[in-house]
Amino acid sequence: MLTVWRKTQGNRAATIVDQVTRPPAPDDSDPNVPPPAPVLLAGDDGVPLRVREELSGAGVPIVSLCSSADALAARDAERVVLGDWLDPAVWDDAGLASASAVGLLGPDDLANLNAALLVAERNATCRIVVRLFSADLATGVARMLGGRGVVLSDTQVAAPAFLRAALSGNTGQQITVAGRALEVAEVDRDDPRLVVALSNADTPTDVLPPRAALAAQVLGLIDPRGVVEGARGALPSVVAAQHRARRAASEPRHSRASRVRALAALVPRRAEWLALAILVVFSTSTAVFALSKHLDLVDSMYFTATTMATVGYGDVNLATAADWLKLYDIGLMAVSAVLLASVLAFVTDLLVRSRIDRALGRFPRPTRDHVIVCGLGKAGAEIITGLRELGVPCVGVEQHPEAVGIAVARSLEVPVVFADARTPGVLTDLRVDRARAVMAITNDDLANLQCGLTAREHNPDLRVVLRIFDPHLAERLDRSVELDLTRSVSGLAAPAFTAALLGREHAAEALPLSNVPLRVLEATVPPDASVAGLTVGELHHGSALRVLALDGRWMPREDLVVSPGSAIAVVGTREACDELLALAVPATL
Repeated sequence: MLTVWRKTQGNRAATIVDQVTRPPAPDDSDPNVPPPAPVLLAGDDGVPLRVREELSGAGVPIVSLCSSADALAARDAERVVLGDWLDPAVWDDAGLASASAVGLLGPDDLANLNAALLVAERNATCRIVVRLFSADLATGVARMLGGRGVVLSDTQVAAPAFLRAALSGNTGQQITVAGRALEVAEVDRDDPRLVVALSNADTPTDVLPPRAALAAQVLGLIDPRGVVEGARGALPSVVAAQHRARRAASEPRHSRASRVRALAALVPRRAEWLALAILVVFSTSTAVFALSKHLDLVDSMYFTATTMATVGYGDVNLATAADWLKLYDIGLMAVSAVLLASVLAFVTDLLVRSRIDRALGRFPRPTRDHVIVCGLGKAGAEIITGLRELGVPCVGVEQHPEAVGIAVARSLEVPVVFADARTPGVLTDLRVDRARAVMAITNDDLANLQCGLTAREHNPDLRVVLRIFDPHLAERLDRSVELDLTRSVSGLAAPAFTAALLGREHAAEALPLSNVPLRVLEATVPPDASVAGLTVGELHHGSALRVLALDGRWMPREDLVVSPGSAIAVVGTREACDELLALAVPATL
């Protein structure tokens, strides 16, 4: 049965949107002005929810298609059509004939592909954006949909942000604004006045004003009038040092000491004990034969080696030796036979077991400077792939043997432990005390939080990266819990899907700082806009945004006036950018 469910819209905070433009609101009193074409979003989980929030901020009408009213994507939606996506009647009731774009954003690749082909048959002009996990299908599916189809993977879009968080924290995130590449530097996480700053990625010592506190002011962490002048000179060296540290951390570590430790880690402990036993027996026997005065030192070493190797050429013997020495030699023969059998058994076991372990997907676990990835779903599969490409040792922890990332881990020879990371002793066995980072990226926010707290108890200096869906929960956790970073796959991927649905060539990149999502807005001020005539200082006053560029002037003076046709680039919170977009609408409308 088909049901249409309507609710009032409630906008929520979202992540960065790049190249955002809001179309002028149509005049409802003029019958000649057609209403804007809607965008249809099909999906039940967090990705369509975040994409809908992004599109709502751009003033685009949206119709959500969900399988049930209890679906996450149906929360706070203005209009929801409930039904089966493969039913043509559902799409007709949703307004497919007049839609400008359709997003097939469910978690099932086959269902998304099937629905995309149905939409392509019934609407020959709208843009179609398909969410697929398998990147191998992207080219073929896009070709099937013609030039109007775009295939994206939310996990591939979000994976780089998770990797940067695990390897370098908040530092190193980059975004292009007004033709300049900007990079995030974490100045002092313990100083509430100054937490992060944006710097030029090419010359990291060039910290962007206002006076080295741009992002911190946007976040409302400090008063712009209270910036300490002395921090201006000291900050560039801090940013440059972090820039070098981030580069070093992201590069594979191939020092001589690391190679020696890696080789030592490959040697089993029982091999070390066996080698020690052989050395002790050989040294003791050589000393016994030499001190007995029956053989000199070299002959003693030679006779001990031939006896232990069970060669016995007969050129050196104990025929005229004392009886006690002959009895000792009998014992040496017995011990040598046991040692030789142990060596042969160890080598055979090592060769056979290595083949069995590889066939079963069991590989040697790293014990130092590694990343522990808890959760090998779709996001976990992308993350371990990225870590292997960077040469960073990692180990996976997964409860379900049928998880998507298990096969990926086996193909990459990444060791996997089938257990719950929250279980006492699991992280200890994985040497969390020597780990580089722990990433809890399951689909359960509570499980991720518990895993992160458990890891922090074992290693207070460990970097912990959590996957948290709810951005409000992430912000509260950041204020109240001593954990490092939280990220959301759906929040990081939403700007890319939004850009594809709106037909933009370049997708935006999310820039979450201290769990307060910011966005960068680049727009042209239209004629008769309300913002025209305001100065840069007036835009800054009482608003959580900062003007980065105005008509090509980087970090313009506050007395410059915004005029019609001006190209403006700002960074700020979603609410502040939405207010600026509202001012950019022509005043006559």
